[in-house]
Amino acid sequence: MSDTWLRDLEDLLDEELVSGSLESPFRPAVLRWAAGHGRPADPRPLLELLEGNQIGGRGGARRYRWSFPVATWLPLEERVRWRPMEAEQADRDAPEHANRLWTPLVLVEHVEWLERLTHDADRGIAARASLLLEECTPTLEDDVARHVLGVDAWADTFMLWTFARRPRALTRPRGLMTAVSSRYAARAGRAGGLVLGRTFPFFDTPMPSATAHLASAAARVGDGIEVVAPAVEWLRGQRRPDGGWGDPGQGSDILTTLAVAELMGNLDPGFDPAGVLGVLGSLVAARGGRPALMGPEWPWVAGELLAFEAWCRRPFRERFRWPHVPPWMIDHRVRVPRFEAYLVDARLFESIPGLAGAPVEIAFLDMAAFGSWNTAYGQAAGDELLAWLTTLLRTLPDSRTIRDGGDEFLVVGAPQATGLEERMRSLFASWAEASRAVSPDLPVVPLRAAVTTTRADRLRETRESLGQWIGVLKADYPKPPPEGVIRRFPEYLATGGIRAGRPSGAT
Repeated sequence: MSDTWLRDLEDLLDEELVSGSLESPFRPAVLRWAAGHGRPADPRPLLELLEGNQIGGRGGARRYRWSFPVATWLPLEERVRWRPMEAEQADRDAPEHANRLWTPLVLVEHVEWLERLTHDADRGIAARASLLLEECTPTLEDDVARHVLGVDAWADTFMLWTFARRPRALTRPRGLMTAVSSRYAARAGRAGGLVLGRTFPFFDTPMPSATAHLASAAARVGDGIEVVAPAVEWLRGQRRPDGGWGDPGQGSDILTTLAVAELMGNLDPGFDPAGVLGVLGSLVAARGGRPALMGPEWPWVAGELLAFEAWCRRPFRERFRWPHVPPWMIDHRVRVPRFEAYLVDARLFESIPGLAGAPVEIAFLDMAAFGSWNTAYGQAAGDELLAWLTTLLRTLPDSRTIRDGGDEFLVVGAPQATGLEERMRSLFASWAEASRAVSPDLPVVPLRAAVTTTRADRLRETRESLGQWIGVLKADYPKPPPEGVIRRFPEYLATGGIRAGRPSGAT
């Protein structure tokens, strides 16, 4: 299928950006799309509109300063066309049925937009956004808390999925989202990793939509990660002849296909998400474009489809998503994850068959004689030096830095990513100058690193081997030069463990 439908969506969003109403519940989705295309808009008009709106109570349609679509705008056939099995439910309670879709989308876009503005260079804009966020948080918690009951599998997991894909927005209701994820993960664990429907017409029926939502959230958020592998394997077998996914008794639909393809493209190097573009284009064409793309939420859908098209053409190392690290796993002195996060990553890598055999580069580094330096010059100076080092390490692309303990760190490359050793050498070459800039009157603390390549499912064993090799480097180089020392030791990809032998290479 040609890419005409994608260009048409761009034209529609461009038109909406220029002439669309500021009062649209999906205005922040349009602004996010524009910013991603190098067209950031002045946030002040929308901020002024929101500040001028009145809140009408904690439970009504005006419980926020922004609005929601009104279900009666659409006739029944439009409300259920993408989920026809739920026509009876939609006819019985049109607002409730429509808001299962609309509420999460409107909330996540406004909350993320405001969260981004809190970091705006204009401190006045940042302060205004912060006030709006603080005001809406209790109501946001009320809305999310309803999903902890777990009575509607699609609606509950869809809320979870929308927020898990937006880490900035997730920070507000994180605890409640954990509760939703934990409840459904426990249920899915008893059902082989699948989410079963809780209401008619999908009661006790495995749902590809909700299963993909939960697995995606678990992989990104780190809660219930044990359900990810069986979910991925089951969803692989649920693909329809048309190339898409949908819930039982109805055709493939845009949102389920998007959720499954995104999950697979994030975690399985053997899955080609670009192969889904054809079916998504067909589903858009079948709906005739806007407004029949789905409904009032069409700007959000259009923006997500365009983002998916750009994302799915990237190599796997760039598509891969590290599990989100919750605040309690962050070492707040140096602002990187602690070793517990490494174990979460290892569990994920071990559990996905398509991911398990992917090559992963890992470096283990320490600071030579840091203990003595820290004793001589004080803990405050030592903490500052460690924080500066992790600031540099976080700039390394396609990788995650983990504090193993003390002055020892692990740098883990994304699966299939290459070039970690070369990037580490560049960082080492600049370290002496950087550390002198932090502490010009103090001696440089040289760095040492052992680097290897392993399989994704051998992170635990590789960490043990790296610990032994960093010990060898400490013995061989107790006083390395200011530019430090890097050694690569033998790779192990084929036989199950890292071979014995001396390291090779040097800075």
